[in-house]
Amino acid sequence: MRRPDIMRPVKLTTTLPEDIRALLDLHLYSPLEERVPKGAYQAFFIERIREFFDTKTLDLSLYCRVPSRGMTVRGSAAAINLLNDMLRGSNYDQS
Repeated sequence: MRRPDIMRPVKLTTTLPEDIRALLDLHLYSPLEERVPKGAYQAFFIERIREFFDTKTLDLSLYCRVPSRGMTVRGSAAAINLLNDMLRGSNYDQS
């Protein structure tokens, strides 16, 4: 007997601009299957959403004295904290 999933899937429907959908289709396309494999969209979106929530953003404009538009970097919390400390001139361990 199959055990129920603890995290049940919930249906989500959305639309994308044609150019973005075309890029996504090209990225996920499998030459072996000659199509986008079953579950590829779901796996892609879950990975991107987890990546979004597992990373932090740092606005570099605070250190560069430029408008903030487009001056952000994103990475793991540890990497962003290290970069922030380095930019503030804090001592950090280079080992």
